Amino acid sequence: MALLNESTFPLIAGVLGGSISTITLLPLETIKVRMQVHDKQGERLASMRIIRGILKHEGIGGLYQGMTPAVMGSAVSWGGFFFVYENFKKLARQRKGLEKQSDLSSIDNFQIACASGAVMVFMTNPIWLIKLRMQLQMKKASERLHTSHKPYNGLFDAARTIVREEGFFALYKGAGPALLLTSHGGVQFVVYEALKKRFNYARAERREDGKRSSVLERLRKSVGHLTMGAVSKIIASTTTYPLQLIKARVQQRSEFVELSSDGEVRVVKRDHRGVVSTIIRTWQQEGITGFFKGAIPNAVRVAPSSALTFVVYEFVLDYLTQTT
Repeated sequence: MALLNESTFPLIAGVLGGSISTITLLPLETIKVRMQVHDKQGERLASMRIIRGILKHEGIGGLYQGMTPAVMGSAVSWGGFFFVYENFKKLARQRKGLEKQSDLSSIDNFQIACASGAVMVFMTNPIWLIKLRMQLQMKKASERLHTSHKPYNGLFDAARTIVREEGFFALYKGAGPALLLTSHGGVQFVVYEALKKRFNYARAERREDGKRSSVLERLRKSVGHLTMGAVSKIIASTTTYPLQLIKARVQQRSEFVELSSDGEVRVVKRDHRGVVSTIIRTWQQEGITGFFKGAIPNAVRVAPSSALTFVVYEFVLDYLTQTT
C-alpha cells in the first residue's frame, strides 16, 4: 500500500462503492427513468407493467441497458466526488483553523458538497446523458419497428452519434438541472455528516489506540454507515426529485421506443425542449403529480444504493487507512 497516496484513498473507495451499488440496482434505475419520461396524458405506467414489458420485448438484458455508462458514470462520479469533497474539507478546515474536519458546520458541509457536485457535473454530464438514452432505447423493438434513429451500439457509438447529429454541446443537455441538483448532494452530505457526528463512531469503537479494528467492529460500523447512507439519501432525493425528472426529460432522445400502459411498444417523437418549457408543459398536462413520476421506484432504489455505496466507501477507506 506504500505506493498509494493517502489523498487517493477517497477516490479508490468511492469508485468501488459507486460501481458495486450501480451493478446491483441498475434494473430499478431503468424502471425509474422510463416512468420519468412517460408524459402521455391519462395513461399510468406501473412498475410491474414496465418490468413485464421489458422482459417481453427485450429479455432480461433490457433491464440492464446502459450498464457500461452507468458503471463508468458511478465510478467517476462517486470516486471523483469523494476525492474532491474530502480535499475541499481539508482546505476549509485549514482556512478556518479547525482541529478536526468534523468541526465544520452544516453550512460548510453543504457548500463543500455543492461545490464538489458542480465540479463533477462538468466531468460526467455526457456519461449520464448517454446512460439515460441507452436505458430508454429498446434495441430489439427499435430494429423491428424501423425507427428513423438507429439504436446506440455502446457508449462510444452513442457519443459519436450525438456529436454528429446534434453537435458537441448536446452532450451537456440537462446540465442546468444537474447543477441545481448539486443541492441534492449538499442536503445528503449535511444529513450524513450530522448523523456521523451524532453517532460518534470514533468514541464508540471499543479498542485500544493503535490497534486495528476487529472484523466484528468493522461490521458494526458498517451497519451504522448503511443506516446513515440510506436516511441521508432518502431525504435528499425526496426534496430534489422534481429536478431529476426535468433533467431526464430534457436529456431524452427526440425519438425512442416507449412502453404503453398495456405493455406494448410504440415509437414516440418529442422535440428537445428547454428546462422552462419542460416545467410548464409538465405542470399543464400532468399537474403536480407529474413531477413525481417514478418517485416510488426511485425511493426503493436510492436507499439501498446509497447505503451500499457508503458501506463500501467507509469500509474500503478504513481498510486502506489502517494498512498503510
